[in-house]
Amino acid sequence: MLLRRAYLVLLSLVAMTCSSIQAADLNARDFVSAPVGTSVGVAYLPLIRSNNFHGVADRNGDADLSVNVFAYRQLWFSDICGTLCTPQFVLSYVDTEARLPGAVERKSDRGLGDPQIGGTLFFINDPESRTYSGLLTMLSVPIGEYDSRNPDVSAGSNRWTLNLNYNYTQGVGEKWLLEANVEAYLYGKNDDYFGSDLEQKPLYRLQAFASYDFTPSTYGALRLIHADGGELEFNGRTLDDTHQRYTQVGFEVGHWLDRRNQVMLGLTRNVSATNTFAQNSLLLRFAHAF
Repeated sequence: MLLRRAYLVLLSLVAMTCSSIQAADLNARDFVSAPVGTSVGVAYLPLIRSNNFHGVADRNGDADLSVNVFAYRQLWFSDICGTLCTPQFVLSYVDTEARLPGAVERKSDRGLGDPQIGGTLFFINDPESRTYSGLLTMLSVPIGEYDSRNPDVSAGSNRWTLNLNYNYTQGVGEKWLLEANVEAYLYGKNDDYFGSDLEQKPLYRLQAFASYDFTPSTYGALRLIHADGGELEFNGRTLDDTHQRYTQVGFEVGHWLDRRNQVMLGLTRNVSATNTFAQNSLLLRFAHAF
């Protein structure tokens, strides 16, 4: 019974954790550089909804998910690395409500999420040809608010997480930008999941963006994400049917209000999902360059 209970709850934990990590996820043109000395503050408001869990754990089809997040990212364009790099941090507040697969009652919790620290090291920075390439490294520090009796909806995850993302961005013609990202999430152990150990194998993602300048101040972008991995182990035992696969499509519209302020709206939805929630998300983002 304990293993069965853990199995049902852990499946939902995967979705919660991914939602929290993606609170300040990548967007189109994130790797377009700015002059050294520029600092940028970015506020994110992602709203994530799902009424469908794709997997054997939700045989009754009653699971649902609602996540509201406010996240703030601060980054600096610097040459302290010997080349262009962007030291940065992300802080988030997460409000989650969910009916877990196989459960009758909803659970909810809210609080400060695990902060993230890191930055991008640029290998190519050629604004003239609009060619950029870099490695973004972000480390989630497990000091967010965490309840081991209610871990599946806790804002914090009680484990270290390392996100590695390699990007290549290339301008095509005068108005197009094409981007490719190869991404990996590496998870540490949660040693207090209902008093037991939770481990997770890496989750790999491919992301692609194609964006177009409608005007000098407004652009639109198409987005494609495919993810694979994230299988779970509970007290050293691999849980069947926890290997995730999903594909998402979406679009973004960004507009510069002036030279320092930008607003963006993004919509993303799952077109396929295995062993995870099929999510729909709305993102509002505001960026200010200091």
